[in-house]
Amino acid sequence: MTTADRPEQREPGRNESGGTGSYLLMVAALAAFVAIAVGVGFLVPAASGPSGAAGAAPPAAPAPRASGAGPLMVSLTFDDGLAGQMQYLQALQQTGLTGTFYVNTGDIGQANYMSRADLTQIRAAGNEIGGHSVSHPNLIQDAPDETARQICDDRATLTSWGFDPVSFAYPFGVTSPAVEAAVRDCGYTSARLDHGLGPVSAACPNCVSGETIPPADPYAVRTPPDIVSSTTLPDLEAFVAAARSSGGGWLPFIFHHESCDTCGNLSTSPALLGQFAAWLADQQRAGTLTVRTVGQVVGGRGGPAHLAPAATSTSVANGDLAQEGSPVVPDCWEPTGYGQITADFRWAPPGPGSPASETVTVSSYTDGDAVMLPRLDLGQCTATISPGTVTHLAAQYRSTVPTQFAVYRRNGTGSWEYWTSGPWAGPTPAWQPITWDTPPAPPDTTGVAAGLVVGAVGSVQSTAYVQQAVSPPPLVSPGLQGLLEIGAIAAAALGLLGAAAGLAHHSVRRRRGGGDPVLPAPRPPDEGPPDEVRSDEVAQDASELDSTSPDHQGVSR
Repeated sequence: MTTADRPEQREPGRNESGGTGSYLLMVAALAAFVAIAVGVGFLVPAASGPSGAAGAAPPAAPAPRASGAGPLMVSLTFDDGLAGQMQYLQALQQTGLTGTFYVNTGDIGQANYMSRADLTQIRAAGNEIGGHSVSHPNLIQDAPDETARQICDDRATLTSWGFDPVSFAYPFGVTSPAVEAAVRDCGYTSARLDHGLGPVSAACPNCVSGETIPPADPYAVRTPPDIVSSTTLPDLEAFVAAARSSGGGWLPFIFHHESCDTCGNLSTSPALLGQFAAWLADQQRAGTLTVRTVGQVVGGRGGPAHLAPAATSTSVANGDLAQEGSPVVPDCWEPTGYGQITADFRWAPPGPGSPASETVTVSSYTDGDAVMLPRLDLGQCTATISPGTVTHLAAQYRSTVPTQFAVYRRNGTGSWEYWTSGPWAGPTPAWQPITWDTPPAPPDTTGVAAGLVVGAVGSVQSTAYVQQAVSPPPLVSPGLQGLLEIGAIAAAALGLLGAAAGLAHHSVRRRRGGGDPVLPAPRPPDEGPPDEVRSDEVAQDASELDSTSPDHQGVSR
């Protein structure tokens, strides 16, 4: 115990009432010292010190409980910020429960996704808003700088929107030590997987009934499997019963889409959530479990939100398509499109006398198009540009149908949208170049991505993609520019001559006694203000981006 830790030591003094009073005073002081020391823990032997003696290091934080130990906690989590999840919000409100909504900020405000107003409504109802990356990539496949942008920029955007995100969910439920470190560095207090809890099986040999409280690794929080279209209410209740029979723990359940014709297997009826939430609410009232958000279970305050260093490459990655990605598309590219269309994407590696190439074939067509684009990310694969930049696009192609460049742009929050298209180029059986310069990029543009489309039954084979930033064309011709420069020089010279003449005239007047100029007399107090001339101007920005073009209305991931 240091001197600063000790109670104040008083010098013994004389007790005028005699020795007994002095003795009692000393005993009281000693008792007070012992009480204070015990209260702050100085006289309690350290449980983990090397010798177990008093004064050893303070006890370490309690180790996480084993699965099945402690109270039973349940969390309801919802991934991807899908618009249909507002129906889930209604089910939560009807039962008085709250959950954690993990969102991708790059999708907020897009078709079929929540708006910022939706997020505000969710938070106002007591729910938690968490991060899920900007654009939902597989983070373990990204370079470290792209991973940092996906995680940190997502959290920074949520913070700028007025939220306080402390919980993160890995896209596709996968992670690595490097990704976990990035989540921690970006200021989150926890990160969630999509597996690890449930019956032991060949697919999950290390599964346990419940996550520990606190979790053994807060940046690898385990969960039951994703809730899918075939999941039933008894299935969900069985997970709770298994955890309870093991003594407790934590069960974070994962919901995605509401049921719909095109939502795939990761969907369920809002009615199922309503039934499960009602059952959980009954269990909570009975005192057998507690429903909490992820942030409430893990606790802790997040670190400062900050942006990761921005990408700087102004050219498209793997433009020659030579780096292997998959049989579908080369590395750093992705298949996409929209409308009622059946398309096949096929990548061919380089061979003797032939370049690597991509062939997009449409076998049935009603509307829309198919296109291979650079992966719509934050700069690892796509070109970074500034507002006002003109981008030169070029490629080699051969095709059985007309084609054109379709161009998408990224804005300041990492969201991608269709921007514009180039002129059509006709079919050709031999390799031909196709080039086009885009208009200047609109305000708030941070990146562009372009590819050749197939908008009819047929195929387009392409390679050698180039994207280069170029200076915008001059507003006037070089000849006229020269005349304007000569005129400006002449006007400046005349202005200088006029100023010199004025100074000379003023000097002559002073020498002749002309004196200072006469100022007008003040206006009498009862005289009204002079007449005013007002000019009302109304300006309208006619340069809004037409992102609802019938040619390219969206990108499906």
